Amino acid sequence: MNWWLAAGSFAAVLALAGVARMLGLGGSQRLVDANEAIRLAEALVSGFEGRVGVIAVEGGRAAVAGGPGDVVVIEPLGARHRATRFKSARVVMAHPEADGTKLALELQPGTVLRITVADAAAARAFAETLS
Repeated sequence: MNWWLAAGSFAAVLALAGVARMLGLGGSQRLVDANEAIRLAEALVSGFEGRVGVIAVEGGRAAVAGGPGDVVVIEPLGARHRATRFKSARVVMAHPEADGTKLALELQPGTVLRITVADAAAARAFAETLS
């Protein structure tokens, strides 16, 4: 085994990792606020008009309500986001706790999404829009 070749390859990998870090590539894709989630949902789902959005406490997942039963769930997918639209969603539970309001949404029969939202007023507005 040629140790110079191995060391050179290792240095090249570290250099590429440093360039990727400087450019901000990869890493987690966090959503900042509800308006960003609404814009993202409208951009990713054709014909959707969002009214109220909520962001999970960790910032990776979001839900945007467009009207009664109409919700788009945004989840991270690698360096991008995936948006899935559900047309018969309903709020099963909204429970305020110390770390935020826990929402449980039945997206379709047998599929429940649980999301913890820091903003209680936004969670209430989301539940009212979805109902």
